[in-house]
Amino acid sequence: MNAQFVWVLLFAFLSTACSVDEAAPLRRKDANSSTPNIVYMTPTAVRTLVPTIARYKPTATDIDVEQNETMALEAATCKDRLERLYAAASDHCLAAADGYFCSGGFPPSIEPSSVALDAPGAVIEAARIDSLHSASLADNRGGGLVWLRLEEALLMDALLIGDVRIHNRSSPESGSPKWRSFIVETGSMPSDCATAPKMGTLVVQSVYGSSAIVNINGVAAEINGSLVVMTQGDMTQFIAIEGQILLVAYGNSVVLNVGQQLDMRYQDRDWTKPEQLPGKPEHLSYEQIRHLPVTLFDRPLPIPQPGYAQTQGGVNMRVAPDIDSRLLFQVPAGETMSVLGISSDSKWLHIRLGNGETGWMSAELLARNLGKIGPVYDETPAPPQRYGAFADLAAVNVPAGGNLREAPDTAFRVKRTLPFGMRLKLLARSPYSPWVQVNANGDIGWMALFTLETKSVISSLPIDYSAPLPPRATPTPSFSYGGGHAYPDPEGGY
Repeated sequence: MNAQFVWVLLFAFLSTACSVDEAAPLRRKDANSSTPNIVYMTPTAVRTLVPTIARYKPTATDIDVEQNETMALEAATCKDRLERLYAAASDHCLAAADGYFCSGGFPPSIEPSSVALDAPGAVIEAARIDSLHSASLADNRGGGLVWLRLEEALLMDALLIGDVRIHNRSSPESGSPKWRSFIVETGSMPSDCATAPKMGTLVVQSVYGSSAIVNINGVAAEINGSLVVMTQGDMTQFIAIEGQILLVAYGNSVVLNVGQQLDMRYQDRDWTKPEQLPGKPEHLSYEQIRHLPVTLFDRPLPIPQPGYAQTQGGVNMRVAPDIDSRLLFQVPAGETMSVLGISSDSKWLHIRLGNGETGWMSAELLARNLGKIGPVYDETPAPPQRYGAFADLAAVNVPAGGNLREAPDTAFRVKRTLPFGMRLKLLARSPYSPWVQVNANGDIGWMALFTLETKSVISSLPIDYSAPLPPRATPTPSFSYGGGHAYPDPEGGY
């Protein structure tokens, strides 16, 4: 079959995206993909593929948590109450298995009514639920937070924040997994709380390094990153907060880069199909989503500023907005990055790569498609880390035990071997390798990340630049290894 005929068939299939329940394959040859994986610069010639912000599957080392009650959101104490609600929800649901809904807050309404998520931490198979409505965070009975994880079936995780209705439209006759096609409707959540989300929100994240293909409100979506979905009035808003999103409606496609959004209009709040072709993406509305609880995401990430930046050639990324600051690595041409903030002199942008690493780049060396950047700072803020028990907890995940070493490389002496299942506290990460510093009941040392089970956001741990350099290390940062933090500092240049 010749290539031209194949593309004709593909176009015909995509053109039906809004008239059928199932999402179609959407890969476009000209779509830029995000950095495929997080890998650290290592002192060897072999890549070490270690995704440091992926959600780890639960094992026998699951963390025991107390069943905390949800709390009403009151203006006078809302910030503290929200944080307590988020921490409790995180402890309840971040260890839930794939293929389930998990309620982290006030029980949602469910159809069929014979099933229920009647307590924080309750789970139910996604295949048993036809529709679900989570409670508003402004509800005086408590807030609604619900996770939907379909990593094995659809390569996606989803989080319902506050007032969200979600209804399955995948037909059993198609043989497609349930929840491949669904309807979303979100409500406003008026509140005097300055730090509370103002709208119910659905956040959909693809499995790291893979694309999730689904149909949302009659729009086929290939998600390679993280997508926010809201409805307001007669509009559905699709907002890219990580990676790249391909949307197709009536055979017309549009690519959302990080920091962009697309508003689609619907008639009479019929969310099954839009009444228009997709238009041109716009810069995302930062104020509308700035208070989303990103620490609850299965892959936490900072909310980007409107628009994005791109490298046109190799550009150095540094730890601070200063040419004399430590060089992290050089990013090659063609990388699309989210912008998190800008330096006070407007000469440096604080950026986030597709692999989750953050740093500073000279603004004049980047191609920019940006709106107004709100946050202005010169001290690099800490990346988002989880609330509750998962913030810095890990467990040994090697049946024969894991080696605790004096420094982050196999060239250093083994202090002791820690038994399978032993609980550890994470302290820092290595400047040059996929290793973490841990506290093992008072014994401080380093362990290879792959020997541990953790839901901590490794990229949010502080980097211990005082770690000794192994004998065979190279001082040259190289993005070909996915980045990292090499010793010593290369001198001069941006």
